[in-house]
Amino acid sequence: MGDFLDACLDLESQHIQEGHEQGKRDGMVAGYQEGKELGEQKGLEIGSEVGMYAGFCEALRELQQQQPALLERVEKQLATMEDIARKFPLDNPKDERMQDMMLDLRGKFKAIRAKLGLSETLQFASATEQRVVTPSLDF
Repeated sequence: MGDFLDACLDLESQHIQEGHEQGKRDGMVAGYQEGKELGEQKGLEIGSEVGMYAGFCEALRELQQQQPALLERVEKQLATMEDIARKFPLDNPKDERMQDMMLDLRGKFKAIRAKLGLSETLQFASATEQRVVTPSLDF
């Protein structure tokens, strides 16, 4: 009778161990998938924000061609913002400078916008539609 109980206890321990190992494997697969999805989402958010700042700089440079005196007050900040956007490590998510660079971009954007008297709402117009976009400044 003792051997029968020992065999039952061993079987129970074996199933517990197998269940634990299966749970670890399933957890690793699920964690990998969730991490991949979160990474893609954050990458899109960061890339979009950096792209918005780069586009903002480009639009101001185009405007400068028509009205050269307009950007005299913000020329240095605009040049710095362009440099940060150009050097932003979009291809290296482990770069430790990324967060500081993003904060610098946000600060330059706010300062330039304030000095030029621009509102927080950006307006983009196309030939067929006009829509208002409020950029997210969250990181």
